Amino acid sequence: MLTGDILRLSAQRHPSKTALICEGREMTYGELETTCNRFANAILSLEVAKGECVAVMCPNIIEYGIVHFGNARTGCQSVHLSIMYGPDELVQILNKTRARLLVVDHMSQAKIEAIRNRLTFLKWIVVVGEPEIANAMTFEQFLINSADQPGGVVIAETDPLGMTFTGGTTGLPKGAVVSHRARYVSAYTVVMEPEFTGEDVVAMVTPLFHAVGLMIWFQAAILAGCTCVLLPRWNPAQFIRECARHHITAAFLVPVQLRDILDEEYFDADKLATLRKIGSGGAPVPADMIAKGRNRLTDVRLIDHYGQSETGPLTILKPWHQAEKFGSIGLPALGVDLKVVDAKGNEVAPGEIGEIIVAGEFMFEGYFENPDETAKYFRSGDQWGWTGDLAMVDGDGFITLAGRSKDMIVSGGVNVYPREVEIVLENHVGVADCTVFGVPDEDWGEALIAYVVPHIGYSELPETLIDYCGTRLARLKRPRELVFVDDIPKTPAGKVQKLKLRNEYLAKTSLDQVS
Repeated sequence: MLTGDILRLSAQRHPSKTALICEGREMTYGELETTCNRFANAILSLEVAKGECVAVMCPNIIEYGIVHFGNARTGCQSVHLSIMYGPDELVQILNKTRARLLVVDHMSQAKIEAIRNRLTFLKWIVVVGEPEIANAMTFEQFLINSADQPGGVVIAETDPLGMTFTGGTTGLPKGAVVSHRARYVSAYTVVMEPEFTGEDVVAMVTPLFHAVGLMIWFQAAILAGCTCVLLPRWNPAQFIRECARHHITAAFLVPVQLRDILDEEYFDADKLATLRKIGSGGAPVPADMIAKGRNRLTDVRLIDHYGQSETGPLTILKPWHQAEKFGSIGLPALGVDLKVVDAKGNEVAPGEIGEIIVAGEFMFEGYFENPDETAKYFRSGDQWGWTGDLAMVDGDGFITLAGRSKDMIVSGGVNVYPREVEIVLENHVGVADCTVFGVPDEDWGEALIAYVVPHIGYSELPETLIDYCGTRLARLKRPRELVFVDDIPKTPAGKVQKLKLRNEYLAKTSLDQVS
């Protein structure tokens, strides 16, 4: 199925139903369908050929949905830009993708204005709001003369839909290009696994510029005919108010957002009374958070997801498995072919650590104009993608992550997996959040450093937690140093930025040695 057809079919079923809500604005499925056609026809009236790139840089607003489904009907690829990107990242991506048109919100346009003379291919800029960029159009001006009927472009399911960005080994983002078919399959999986129905009102909290926000949950909600409540920025008190105002039934929340809600001083179970399904991912949900969630949100089912920008959802941990299989990422999701293998591609025995490889129609096409990195991902020369994630499988088929292969720490010649240490720390009553990474060590090759966010009121010294690890882990897995911090930086999808932390730690250590 084509991405444009996901919306078209839902609009045929219930044209008068509210599709999108955002900060007082509403749009029905019928209105969204015709507006997306107008956006598509506006693109087609320009000198933009099929396969070329159209970029969008906006928070979660109604116009984002219009750009996504509208551009999907042109045969052009959508380039999804984080509103948090800095100038060099924006220049690098916009020039590499040779994006001809950019839709940007009024709050982000200053970033584009500052780099405008460095953008080689960008010809048209459309601003949601009042333009402050020379020769830019408003969103309304861009659509004003466009027809609201389909443009008749011939598009195949295997044609590229667009790209979201993931980290690269060089530090520059890599564009993971996906086809219409691949992300339809992912959307269908999400409809089936959390059991979306047309009665659901789904909060879109995760940024739409990220794969899980846009091509997984948002597309799934539109496929099921749900009403989507878009939150442009994260605020736990606002989320609680929106749940009460719009009777929200489902949301995808990264663990730090879930903790924000449960710890929010204005927490009100009555205002969250309609909430029934919370999807989570990006990082494992700690045991204390699961327990608190069950205590404070008694009618909510927590569904844990694991996946990648390259693949969509790969495993699901259902609520009824969370107690018995805590720490696991669950079983392969619907339609996912998954194995845990050694370096030669042979499946490892239960309890042994290997790398997760996957195959299916959900797979991405490759990294945009990056054949070397694409070849690394499909290194066995077939349809199997090597995720870079290390894991083990138990006797029941449940999968537990051990960490990223690049994050593995070799201490004293022994492989140490950070996730194993993090699980121990997360089980301590004084730990709200944590991460573990490796740094060079003259004696052992690498040593473990732990960053911990303590719970409010926890007053023990860091050494107490090091000793706690020592009673539960082999000595070589005990952190050499444990640092209390106020927060741990994460991506919009909730993944810890370990490389950033490691580099900052090493830079600080070097300065301390000099002084």
